[in-house]
Amino acid sequence: MDELTRLVHKRLVLLHVQASSCLEEIRASGLSAHLMSVDGNPFPGADGWTRAPYPMPVIDVKGKGSIGFDPAGAFFVFAVPTTEAQPASIDALSDCFENTALLGAVSLRDYQLGRNRAVQSVAAAARDGEPALLVIVRFGLETEGLLRLFEQAALIMAGQLPTLLSPPELKRLDTSTT
Repeated sequence: MDELTRLVHKRLVLLHVQASSCLEEIRASGLSAHLMSVDGNPFPGADGWTRAPYPMPVIDVKGKGSIGFDPAGAFFVFAVPTTEAQPASIDALSDCFENTALLGAVSLRDYQLGRNRAVQSVAAAARDGEPALLVIVRFGLETEGLLRLFEQAALIMAGQLPTLLSPPELKRLDTSTT
């Protein structure tokens, strides 16, 4: 096995180990969740977002959102119908987590270009006919405490302010690599 193949294999093993560990932690916390293998998840590239043509482990946390794992790291996804999007919640999430994206679910167009506030971004997505928005928060694959971070992000997306961690504390835990 050449060095590049060994490194790719090592990274794939790590992301599956992280997904399994996170699923165990979620279930131990009492939340309902299941592990899926999903093709076509948004993946950040040099020229914007694309759909990954290979399966990635994604944990669906019932009623809250998803936690996924890909070679670039771990990520949270909250799919929100454009007509129901709460700009204040999206802005609060972006303020708390440095590596947040707002994408059109169909086009993968990045609606946070120029870091528009969410009210402008949601309006632009509605004008473009996007049925839903994907709010994505990315982390390094080795980030500790993903479940706690996910719970905070889910609270924010539900319109509740973080109660366990303040925005500066969340920023310190946000060890994004992209």
